[in-house]
Amino acid sequence: MATYSLVIRRLMICSVTIVVSRAMTSPLLALLLSARLGLNQQDIGLLMGIAVFIATLLGLYGGYIIDRLEKRKLLILAMLSSAIGFLLLTFASNLYLTTLTLVITEAASALFLIGSKAIISENLPVGERAKVFSLRYTLTNVGYATGPMVGVVIAGHMQLAPFLIASAIAFGSLFLMIGIPPTLRDDSNKPLSFLSTLRTLRSDRTLILFTSGSLLSTIVHGRYTLYLSQFLLVAYKPAEALKILSAVLACNAITVILMQYQIGRFLKREQLRYWIVLGTLLFIAGLIGFSQAHSLLTWCLAMFVFTLGEMIIYPCEFLFIDTLAPDALRGSYYGAQNLAAFGGALSPVICGYLLINAAPVSMFYALGALTAVGGTLCFLSGRRVANTPHI
Repeated sequence: MATYSLVIRRLMICSVTIVVSRAMTSPLLALLLSARLGLNQQDIGLLMGIAVFIATLLGLYGGYIIDRLEKRKLLILAMLSSAIGFLLLTFASNLYLTTLTLVITEAASALFLIGSKAIISENLPVGERAKVFSLRYTLTNVGYATGPMVGVVIAGHMQLAPFLIASAIAFGSLFLMIGIPPTLRDDSNKPLSFLSTLRTLRSDRTLILFTSGSLLSTIVHGRYTLYLSQFLLVAYKPAEALKILSAVLACNAITVILMQYQIGRFLKREQLRYWIVLGTLLFIAGLIGFSQAHSLLTWCLAMFVFTLGEMIIYPCEFLFIDTLAPDALRGSYYGAQNLAAFGGALSPVICGYLLINAAPVSMFYALGALTAVGGTLCFLSGRRVANTPHI
């Protein structure tokens, strides 16, 4: 990473710290909302779904704003909002204020993700982007893998400590972004208006098809720590659920750390649609494994397979959109693809409903069917651009 510019290096570090702060709290949200607000699993799923839904809509406009304004300042604003949001969650006692806080943290995360990808694309030639996207995903996925595990361990000693630590990490990261030069703006090449940008996005059928497929897949991989914790709380006693959750998150962390770079370096633009099919099949196999798991070993084996799919799908989605996006609308295209995060909004709602009203394991079969359809749509969108120079 030392070979890259100051902007890229610091952006990579901030990406990791923001991810760690989110990941530390993600598996604990269900427990916090249940204890503080007295919500059942279906209500928790609905609350999280509403927060992600609103934040994702805001992310679409956020992508447009990123194309028009100075990106570094927007990332600083996103990091500050995350820090405040994590801190406010420790005072959760009112349903409406808690929902507002969740919306703030989710919207800040979406803005940072969109802006960071746009800055990477701006500062690197096309030939270098695939390598940096893979490296960025390797680093952030290490954060996603280790953060929940650390958060669960810390919560075992003090329940609210992970949220306080997450707030401190997000706030501290501000100073890294403050220290880099402002991003350049090309005022002659800005999108004319938000409505004209929406019309451009709407006319790109490949983007729509790929985003639709990504949305269905995101139901499965976007919030898996939340629905796994929901399932474990229903199927096991709290102490046993925490033990299993800690084990599978540790398995996820070890797998990512040992194998992400090895997998990421093989990803090529010309073969993205085939890699997406492989990632989808691994997701389905992992979900079937979860449905049949009855011991720590089988839970960890299923998580290993699931994690392999996760390590393939994320960088493939980034590279696909980077290939499609015109330079002047890069933020807007990333913002449009971020609509796939609606899958993260639907996931806790669907899973919470199934856990309350059906056999708990049916949740995994439903998720498997959704990711199969999503992978098929992504593959078809890849075929639509198979004759372009990059796919």
